[in-house]
Amino acid sequence: MPLPACLRGCARLLYCIPVTIIIMVVMWSYYAYVVHFCWMVFLCLFHMCFGMFSWSFWKTLSTPPSSPSVEFQLSSSDSLLYEQEHGGKEKSQILLEISQKLPVHTRTAARAIRFCHHCQLIKPDRCHHCSVCQMCVLKMDHHCPWLNNCIGFSNYKFFMLFLLYSLLYCLLIVTTVTPTFIQLWLGKLFDSCVKLHVLFLTLVSGMFAVTLCFLLFFHIWLLTSNKTTLEWLSVPFFADGPASEAFDVGVQANFLQVFGKKKSLWPLPVSSSQGDGHSFPLRWQMSSHSHSVMNGNGHYAMEGSVVSPEGVSVTVALDD
Repeated sequence: MPLPACLRGCARLLYCIPVTIIIMVVMWSYYAYVVHFCWMVFLCLFHMCFGMFSWSFWKTLSTPPSSPSVEFQLSSSDSLLYEQEHGGKEKSQILLEISQKLPVHTRTAARAIRFCHHCQLIKPDRCHHCSVCQMCVLKMDHHCPWLNNCIGFSNYKFFMLFLLYSLLYCLLIVTTVTPTFIQLWLGKLFDSCVKLHVLFLTLVSGMFAVTLCFLLFFHIWLLTSNKTTLEWLSVPFFADGPASEAFDVGVQANFLQVFGKKKSLWPLPVSSSQGDGHSFPLRWQMSSHSHSVMNGNGHYAMEGSVVSPEGVSVTVALDD
């Protein structure tokens, strides 16, 4: 049941609170560092980190999550036919016939075609419905309340760079402010205003640095093993059962899927990811001498041995 308009407006305001807190903390850190610790030798490096951090933060925040293309949505006739059927087998057969034309391999835990009743579409591989954004998100990783946005195929590279530059920004502040903090600790600093900024800059930056370090290394592990946070929490299912490493095609290929082949674009928060987010190479599709290519529709096609799950019977499950 949809929420009333007034409640939806209140919810949107609440979702903006974490983002506002982050922006206020960052702006205060900029003021405190530049105004009260104006060391020229560090200002150039500081502004480089601050600029890259701000750029990646804005791209992660402002890039909307990608939704499945129209080919995954049920046509009006298919939707009507699906709704008219009351038997589970009949509904399942309709979805199975439609999915034969789509690059879909993942299933529900009951081996059924993954279907979103909210969006009325067959979910592409690695796609999930976000209850906050009220849409299906391609290669959804998680919904980040601190960014008020879904992290998925369209902005995962930006999110990784955001974590990296955030960590570098915090480490730079901690490293350069620590000598002044030691003076404060030894009682050699007498300016009360500077004392306050030194104390909070060191504590806040140190706290964020520790948190970001763990988060960044966790997502580096996810990236190199080609998993999303949702797939780490819940193993994806296929027609022949669960497979936790189904999308892992090697560290280098996994990295290139997110950052692309142009090395000059790797450190920049600009789009360079491979594919269209609807289909991905599967580990069991690749033999030792096969390699991935792209077909005309932007979907991944594989050269080498292919194991198709379409020939296996599918049971009904109305919800993923």
